[in-house]
Amino acid sequence: MSSFRSSFSFFLSLTLSYSVFAQTQNVQFNQVINLNGDMQLNSLQFPDNSKIETFSQTQRQILVNQNTSPLTANHVVGSSGQPFVQLSQNAMTIETNNATDLVGAQIEFPIDQATLDQAGVTADNTFVAKLSPDRQAWIVMEGQKSVNTTDNTVRLIKMNNIDGEYMAIGRKTVETSNVVSPFGQSQQQSVNVTGSGIQELEFQDGFRMAVMATQPMTINTDVVNGVSSSMLGSGEMTVNNYRYLVTSNLAGVNPGLNQMMTVVQLPINAQRIMDMAIRTGAGPNSTVTLAIAQRVVLPNPGGAVGNLSPQPQRRQADNTTAEAPAAGNTTEPATDPASSTAASDPAATSAATDASQPQPQAAQPAASNPAATQLLLAPTFSTLTSATVIDAANGRIAAAVPQVDGEFIITMQMGGAAGLQPAAGLQPAGAPRAASAPGGTTMSMVELTRMVKSQENGGVMPVWSMMSELQSQMAAAAAVKPVGFARRGQL
Repeated sequence: MSSFRSSFSFFLSLTLSYSVFAQTQNVQFNQVINLNGDMQLNSLQFPDNSKIETFSQTQRQILVNQNTSPLTANHVVGSSGQPFVQLSQNAMTIETNNATDLVGAQIEFPIDQATLDQAGVTADNTFVAKLSPDRQAWIVMEGQKSVNTTDNTVRLIKMNNIDGEYMAIGRKTVETSNVVSPFGQSQQQSVNVTGSGIQELEFQDGFRMAVMATQPMTINTDVVNGVSSSMLGSGEMTVNNYRYLVTSNLAGVNPGLNQMMTVVQLPINAQRIMDMAIRTGAGPNSTVTLAIAQRVVLPNPGGAVGNLSPQPQRRQADNTTAEAPAAGNTTEPATDPASSTAASDPAATSAATDASQPQPQAAQPAASNPAATQLLLAPTFSTLTSATVIDAANGRIAAAVPQVDGEFIITMQMGGAAGLQPAAGLQPAGAPRAASAPGGTTMSMVELTRMVKSQENGGVMPVWSMMSELQSQMAAAAAVKPVGFARRGQL
């Protein structure tokens, strides 16, 4: 009995000790706070009811302050859809003495229902955003968001390092999670760009753009069937047999009107690239060079200026809005991808008809664009010379362009060109690799194989196959009779 009482007393003391450490501390801004390093929960609550919770492997210190004039919430990356609005009155700035070994750290902001109602934001569309290192954009990490509607809080969770600036923001959309826009050239399929800050657009196959513009504008994106070999450079292959046609209502008519930068992010079909590489004789140690190429808009010969205001456009009474034809209606990509005519393919050139003298045809965006009939696309694709990045976790290739109007494709060459950096492997954190190269980037067949397996499972870890493999190993081990072992009755 005394032994039991002693054990119970020890357990109770541990429980009480943990409770003391786990209690929330009411702390102040601009106060140096100690973080215990014995893997006990640190819970810090500030005067505005924001909170930081974390475990730590080492003794650290933290200093938290407020930024009363943070970057506005119209500079957002990591989440598509718009507009975003600021929900917390101030931003939170966090400094530690190199606390890079935190465990399960989370940053929490209260969300007031009256504020949400006034802003037209639902709780599911609230986020804790982190300011980018160059202080140019708020980063939304949707995979690390947690919303609790019971206590009206939104959190950024699963962090190992919390140094930086944070703010609660909300997205004024009906959709939650990913906001995906449809392909098409009609007015109803246009996406509004506010013309201030950074805005991300994503389309139904994962094609994505991060746009920074100085003028309000609308953007339409469509897929156009067929890519002719006469559109490509020497030694280049197109990965897909279609092009992305991007048209804004400014449409490159007068670039001086809109100081614009866009990062285009094209989805990678890893299995298709793998199959193409194998057909060209690639081995396990081979590499492929991937790049983004663009057919740009040629200088406008008519000098017309497009509509600069992306105000909501009147819906047609009937279905007479000019739309790009559906891909695949009049072309046969297996025989001649570029055999489509200008009538069936508004962005195609006549290069397939007369390869010696290719004549660019006019791209046709929404019918309301007064300059639409005067826009010409270059006859061939040119590889983008800006730094090219492989986002292995999300299966995209990305590069920046000064003008987004035109057509985009992914090109492929076997082997790595001089000066190109190898693509990084899959990154669990989901961030694009830091290394990049102008004019393309290389991937090894090993990296490509990893991406294929990841895309097969939608990026989900294949725990089921790991369990099956373990079960097979256990069965094999059980089937092996140890040396010197004898069954009962055999002696």
